[in-house]
Amino acid sequence: MLKKINRIGNRKEFLEVKNNGEMIYSPIFGALVLKKDDDLKKFGFVISKKISKRAVDRNKIKRRMTEVLRDYLDKFENGTRMIFLAKKEILNKKVEEIEVEIKKCLKK
Repeated sequence: MLKKINRIGNRKEFLEVKNNGEMIYSPIFGALVLKKDDDLKKFGFVISKKISKRAVDRNKIKRRMTEVLRDYLDKFENGTRMIFLAKKEILNKKVEEIEVEIKKCLKK
């Protein structure tokens, strides 16, 4: 799990990123990105029941994504707010495959 300081915690912040963020597309997820003028890097996840009805699967996806983000946290610019919107294709992906896609997002 990400540290509390690196998580988007409240609805207001989620809506701000959703409404003002720029969309980045990937085969296994979409990402809304918003740049702010502070030193924090915050991330959130949306994994709907359309992907899997089982909470175990949804939590597994979230854990895999946070594991990769923890390793690449210093690569993101300060002031980054990012919400990952998982797609159904992420369900069968391994951590290494998710890592490759997040690296591609960093380049964009």
